[in-house]
Amino acid sequence: MNQWEARWQEGRIGFHLPAVNTYLLRYSAELLQQDTERVFVPLCGKTLDLNWLAARTQKVVGVELVEKAVADFYQENELSYTIQQSGNLRLFCNTEIDLYQGDFFELFSEQTDTFKAIYDRGSIVAIEQSERQKYVEHLMSFLEPGGRLLLVSLEYKQEQMSGPPYSVSREEIEMLCSPFGSLQLLESCDILDERLLKKGLDGILECVFLLQKH
Repeated sequence: MNQWEARWQEGRIGFHLPAVNTYLLRYSAELLQQDTERVFVPLCGKTLDLNWLAARTQKVVGVELVEKAVADFYQENELSYTIQQSGNLRLFCNTEIDLYQGDFFELFSEQTDTFKAIYDRGSIVAIEQSERQKYVEHLMSFLEPGGRLLLVSLEYKQEQMSGPPYSVSREEIEMLCSPFGSLQLLESCDILDERLLKKGLDGILECVFLLQKH
């Protein structure tokens, strides 16, 4: 059992928000253009953002490693689904929300088609540094030219807390993403609270980026 499966089995899912992400609410107009019919959400967990996006587009497609997260999403939202095999992943199919269960790196755009919008709600901070370039390159293979990526990241002193979530600096985001298009920092906000103080942090920034692919 890997660390993510263990977290879901043990209920250690503090990263799961009980409401729609405020940055998605604030910057949805930048992500979703008038002709955006489909949105891709990598490492989606059981986020309520999926439902919110599904109400505004024709199809939401996510990918998640942990089977429990996918099953919980459909059960908790009382959504029917069927399951079929798609390459090395299992595809949970619904009229509005399709979720691929398995390793993101074993999912390919030939299976999903490409997208005009991708919403990375902190997925990049779940990836170890050695894998991040591979992650971004793979993620970009799902984004159409002219398409948009809304990316939420975290930045803190990595020596003060072991990840995940890992610290991914603005400079690293710039290095990884700017070769693929124009990158804009929309917002940064210090989210230090009592819980994070007790973990040893003296500051932590949540950063929101928008990339438009060349």
